[in-house]
Amino acid sequence: MSVQAFISYARADDEAPPGADAKGFVTFLDEQLRYELSQLGGGRITLWRDTRGVERAHQFEPRIEEALAASALFVAILSNNWLDREWCRRELEFFRQRWKGGEVKERIVVVAKHPLPENRIPALLQGQEGYRFFALDPDRDSDWQEFFSRGGVCDPRYYARVRELARYLWNTACRLDPAGASAAAHRPPGMPEPAGTSSPAAKGRTIYLAKPAPDMRLAYDQLVRELSGAGYSVTPPAEEEIPYDGERAEAFVDRALAAAEMSVHPLGDRPGYAPDGAPPIVQLQLARAAARAMGGGFRRILWAPRFVAEGDENADERDPLAVVARLDRTLDGDKVVDYGLSRFAGYLVEYLGSMAPAAQAPEAVDAGAEIYIYHRPEDEAYALDLALALQQRKLKPLFPAFEGSPEELEEFHRTALRECAGIVLCWAKASEVWVKATCRGWRNWEKLGRIGKFAVRGLVAGPPPGSRKSVLVMIPPKDEVDVVLDLTALEKPSPEALDPLIRAGALSALSPD
Repeated sequence: MSVQAFISYARADDEAPPGADAKGFVTFLDEQLRYELSQLGGGRITLWRDTRGVERAHQFEPRIEEALAASALFVAILSNNWLDREWCRRELEFFRQRWKGGEVKERIVVVAKHPLPENRIPALLQGQEGYRFFALDPDRDSDWQEFFSRGGVCDPRYYARVRELARYLWNTACRLDPAGASAAAHRPPGMPEPAGTSSPAAKGRTIYLAKPAPDMRLAYDQLVRELSGAGYSVTPPAEEEIPYDGERAEAFVDRALAAAEMSVHPLGDRPGYAPDGAPPIVQLQLARAAARAMGGGFRRILWAPRFVAEGDENADERDPLAVVARLDRTLDGDKVVDYGLSRFAGYLVEYLGSMAPAAQAPEAVDAGAEIYIYHRPEDEAYALDLALALQQRKLKPLFPAFEGSPEELEEFHRTALRECAGIVLCWAKASEVWVKATCRGWRNWEKLGRIGKFAVRGLVAGPPPGSRKSVLVMIPPKDEVDVVLDLTALEKPSPEALDPLIRAGALSALSPD
């Protein structure tokens, strides 16, 4: 079954200038879209456009009404001409009535021919950047460069924009009608499968989908369905909520983050409930994910839609970056996305598909290789828990010696540094100055007498939490430590929580000395 998209446009925007080969903007766009869609997989989406050249009567014609009623998507080719035509606005209003009570905004796609004043754009179309076929002049806000002019393409970005639009329409059609069996056979490489089908690239992959405040709950539920339908595992499980006890809440979040490759955070206007002694859940999850990202190999997607209330024409538009700044700070690897729900869901599945991991990365060290767990005597209990967790990852822990002459202890330590595969500094009750001084000694592996670099240099911050630990976690010494783990919320480190150490070691093993 094909999904129909209704193309709403003004006749004046399809007028071709004089010239045998010239075409109107709408006709040329229609042709290019049909071509791109045929390459993605024929039969999934049908474009409907009224091509009659006569001026329509004021009465709403049955043919147009039938086409709108049969359309699941509405493509508005927005321009000054479109805004001036009452008929175009009536098409939009009919489509709104057709899908009243549903997510009508997510069924509308804006194609912007040129810049328009925000106050002229209908409320139903506001808040959507859409697909711009022009570029603003960075030096003069009042000037712009159109990608299509006088019957032909004048900027190569035109074709890239058409491909983006075609992929969005195709993805949306797949979500609206996931039952089409023929689509799987014709799906091009790199394109995600629609919800309800499992992608091989998604198998075994886990995404952390942050628990939302009440104003984003419906969107959260939809994202759970989209990700699960595409074959991804979602953590924490949708049926489990973050505990109300602060320590348990942080441990709950950390365990889930440790099992995921990235996190997705739906950001509305509310912060959610605050567990005892902890920040509200929206900020809590952002902070814990940021700490996880500091260790490398992990990133956050911050979804801050411009309109929280879908379909509410009176809703206030938000500045996504301001939303994020109010809740947290952005990291270098963050992606901030402001799309509406349906478009974001399609973007997310496609993005994850493009980020599908290649072949399994090699192990950082062979099973049974030694990891030197360096610690102070006062942290012996936590170091033992750390060793037990590493053993479950088939690694052999090596402890420092505390009994013997100073010379013997120093020689044992130097030998361990020379011969171990990797080193992990355990910081629970030890002093900050000892931790920093120890890390400085790891800068140059050659000076330690090693024949090769460490597979991994890790710093594990265990309980109790403290402000100085937070500083080192957020701003780690990159030339001294490869990965820093903030496990201050965990009474005992779990094997899953230590996986970033293993992943960092795998990357290290792939890089040249």
